[in-house]
Amino acid sequence: MATLNQFRQNFQGVRGNRFRVAGNFPQGNFTATDFEFYCKATSIPGSSIGVIPVGYKGRPVKFSGERTYQDWVVQIYDSSTKDLRKSFEDWVDLMDNRDAHEVNYNVANTPWTVEYMDLTGTQSNSNYQKTIKLINCFPVDISPIEMSYDVADTFAEFTVTLTYDFWEYI
Repeated sequence: MATLNQFRQNFQGVRGNRFRVAGNFPQGNFTATDFEFYCKATSIPGSSIGVIPVGYKGRPVKFSGERTYQDWVVQIYDSSTKDLRKSFEDWVDLMDNRDAHEVNYNVANTPWTVEYMDLTGTQSNSNYQKTIKLINCFPVDISPIEMSYDVADTFAEFTVTLTYDFWEYI
């Protein structure tokens, strides 16, 4: 078993507040840097494997099934200078126009990335070591922006839920 000093020398943890999110909107209003600056929080999305039970001599034998990917949620600060909420709303409108109800399945479902772990040893060099790429992202839910007179010392924010086909490490 390792000693405390050996553990300290060998452990390099990943900080949850060292991340960057980048992606493209189909209408191209913002750059990845714009979004990175206003993104408050997100997560590395998960995945699950289904189970296919098959009966054999009265007992279930389990086989692996289809892999599924959970939707991805991003928290965003609202800003008076960058209207990211409108960009997401415009993206949804391109997919299903609210006036004519014209559905467009060919809207650019763009890849988005989540990069994290920008620490090497004890110095930060903003060289992200791990990158997850979400393939064919598009928004499926844009949350309301809550307003209240009794809230102080905070900025308005909203969340966007995106779905995607799959993710991969790059």
